[in-house]
Amino acid sequence: MTLVPRRTPRGQGAKLRVAADEARIGAAQRRVLATAEEHGATLQGFARRLGLDPEQAEDGAQEVFLRLYRALLAGDEIVDARAWSFRAIYRLAMDEHRLEIRVRGLRERLSGLIPSEPVAGPDHATRLSIWAAVDRLPGRQRQVLYLRYRADMSFDEIAALLGITAGGARAIATMATDRLRMLIVAGEDAR
Repeated sequence: MTLVPRRTPRGQGAKLRVAADEARIGAAQRRVLATAEEHGATLQGFARRLGLDPEQAEDGAQEVFLRLYRALLAGDEIVDARAWSFRAIYRLAMDEHRLEIRVRGLRERLSGLIPSEPVAGPDHATRLSIWAAVDRLPGRQRQVLYLRYRADMSFDEIAALLGITAGGARAIATMATDRLRMLIVAGEDAR
């Protein structure tokens, strides 16, 4: 006697999978809602103590609950949702502080570059002399500068056009501008 595996009626397997998915989703939703209800205010208070403003603290708590929901749906085993949530809000707050430090540093660096009063651009003769100096650069450097400053192309576009990486295009532009400065200074010293 041969045993033939029993088949489930057509469509019943899909129904079982849908039911299992719905049960998993429901369980995740209930757990997240319970965590938010029990610890949401404390979580926001903790975020405030970590230096976030009220809006950032509220947004951070919502982000934590969304991440918790996604982790639960993905099947991650989270034993203590409260501890998991506090660790997540701590990490979000630290990320926010790191971002603020980077932005502040960028502003400080750029503040010296941005003039407080509008500066008139170079006159026509000066522009011609600069592009004449560009013409004396090696081929690849000349190409990158023309594409960047004449054609107003991004480094990604230049990279695609020349068959190099965007980082390579930036590096070539940096070397070209350094060499261009030397050529211009040498030309001014010769006068």
